[in-house]
Amino acid sequence: MDSAKVCLLVLACVCAAVVLKQWKSDLLPLLRLGMILSVSFLLVSAAAPLVETLRELGSTTGIAEGTAILCKALGIAVLTQCCANICNECGESSAATGVELAGKLEILILCLPLLNDLLGVAKAMLEELP
Repeated sequence: MDSAKVCLLVLACVCAAVVLKQWKSDLLPLLRLGMILSVSFLLVSAAAPLVETLRELGSTTGIAEGTAILCKALGIAVLTQCCANICNECGESSAATGVELAGKLEILILCLPLLNDLLGVAKAMLEELP
């Protein structure tokens, strides 16, 4: 992925939005949605090598579960941020706050097995102390 492509796509959509705002402002949400979906598609396709590298790293180091949770948490964070931005654009800031809170809570729940493992290791280390 080339960041210049993303910038050009967004700038073209913003210019189209400025022009469209004066003629047919009721189509602006559709233009914005199309822009968000296009940029999201570019970003997801660009993230594929990163996810594959994290999977390989996780399998070679023995922390595959941790890297899987990291990838899921990253996906949740990106998805909730995009949804919150859409809500804010539509003037629904309370809905955006709710979406962000739900995403944070979901990430915390996702990390509970890691926290449990970490506490188990800490407990085992404390039991070994004289």
